[in-house]
Amino acid sequence: MTGGYNIRVQFAAWMGVCTLTAVVVLTVLHMRLEQRMREDAARHRAMLTAKAVARLAELGVLSNDVARVTVAVAQGVVDEEVLHTKVFGRDGTVLYRPWQERALDSLIVVREPVVHGTNEIGTVEVGLSQASLNEGLMRSVLGMLAVGVLTVAVAVGLSLYAAQPLVEALRGLVQHLQRVAAGEAQGERLESDVPEVEQVSTLINHLVASVQDSQAKLARAQEALRVAQREMDEYTYVISHDLKEPLRGIEAFSKFLVEDYRDKLDDNGRHHIDVIRNSALRMQRLINDLLKFSRLSHQKGALAPVGLNAMLLHVKLNLQYALDQKKVDLRIQNLPTVVCDATAITEVFHNLISNAIKYNDKPNPVIEVGYYEQTNPETGKPEYVFYVRDNGIGIKPEYFEKIFQLFQRLQRDDEGTGIGLTIVKRVVQWHGGRVWVESEPGKGSTFYFTLPKLNSAKPAPAEPAVEPTQKSTEKSTGATRLAAHV
Repeated sequence: MTGGYNIRVQFAAWMGVCTLTAVVVLTVLHMRLEQRMREDAARHRAMLTAKAVARLAELGVLSNDVARVTVAVAQGVVDEEVLHTKVFGRDGTVLYRPWQERALDSLIVVREPVVHGTNEIGTVEVGLSQASLNEGLMRSVLGMLAVGVLTVAVAVGLSLYAAQPLVEALRGLVQHLQRVAAGEAQGERLESDVPEVEQVSTLINHLVASVQDSQAKLARAQEALRVAQREMDEYTYVISHDLKEPLRGIEAFSKFLVEDYRDKLDDNGRHHIDVIRNSALRMQRLINDLLKFSRLSHQKGALAPVGLNAMLLHVKLNLQYALDQKKVDLRIQNLPTVVCDATAITEVFHNLISNAIKYNDKPNPVIEVGYYEQTNPETGKPEYVFYVRDNGIGIKPEYFEKIFQLFQRLQRDDEGTGIGLTIVKRVVQWHGGRVWVESEPGKGSTFYFTLPKLNSAKPAPAEPAVEPTQKSTEKSTGATRLAAHV
């Protein structure tokens, strides 16, 4: 039954179907039994007629007197439904036959021997019509149908009556649920004549209480998370301020030494100064990348349709110096418009293309940016698959997962901090996508990432960054606050 009908209609329909099925089965069984009984009765009637004819036609058959046999048949056949009678002699000759032959398969046929003393001298064959048999069966069928219709009607009526308490109980349960959903009957016990409905009401009350308790715990956890996030932002500011300040001094004084005292130092001294300055600059880049990574989770921008071709133009302009320096052939396909955080996805393309430029040792570097569409194998929903392919140094398979971890670098260089691919993975994941790499050492790498294909979406409000409650301007103050939190 379809769910569009109420429970009374469904209950009555099922009861009617079950009752009708039972009536049909019982009718078939009854008709088979009655047919067998009527056939046996008809066969008995035909046998009585055959015996009577055999007894009366004994002398005629013995003398092969056709006239006497005919008279015996006329006297013995008194049943009007006997439509066929034949008398055979000892050698199988026909001593009497009906004036009109009938098909025996439409009659109930019996045979009785004609006996004189202990010897069988002939045979009598009698065929009885099945008209009365069929008529009786038809009357029985009509009677059973009438009884079946009446039974089904009574069953449906009783089912409607019997279902009324259940319907009322369910109606009360629905009204109770509506009040619970509206916050008007929380904790209220529903009394019903159906125990199962009361049990459901009790379970619902327990469930509502459990949900409310979970919501309260969630609210407390969210508040604790917001507090922890504010504290983390304060930590981040303290770290950035307190670490950057001495680094700026180291970098400034090392630059001063390089510019004003380089000629007064020997080769080792100049080398040491260069190492100090490069280390300070690298430390500054590392701190900036750590700040960027730490703020990534709560500085998500609004999701909106973004044309990737225009986005890639800005990325190309930002990387133009590196592209020209290595004479990179950057090939960009006609990319689609996607619903995303424009700033975050710009960072993804920037990091992937920058890495492809940086780790390319070929005389003619080629970088290709493209995409294709597919169905997500897990969700079954359409998605875009973007890729950045290069012909650079490549990556060994054992490092395919490791390179997306924080601070993981496969080569030592003065520019990389090991955070760029971690940021790529984080951004793609909170967009609902996946990221992976395929590579062969010496032949190049292809980085893939997916974004859901959304035809339209309401722009999601940006999650504002939690600003520090206070900003320290002195190193001693920042250090004191940091120690207090720890």
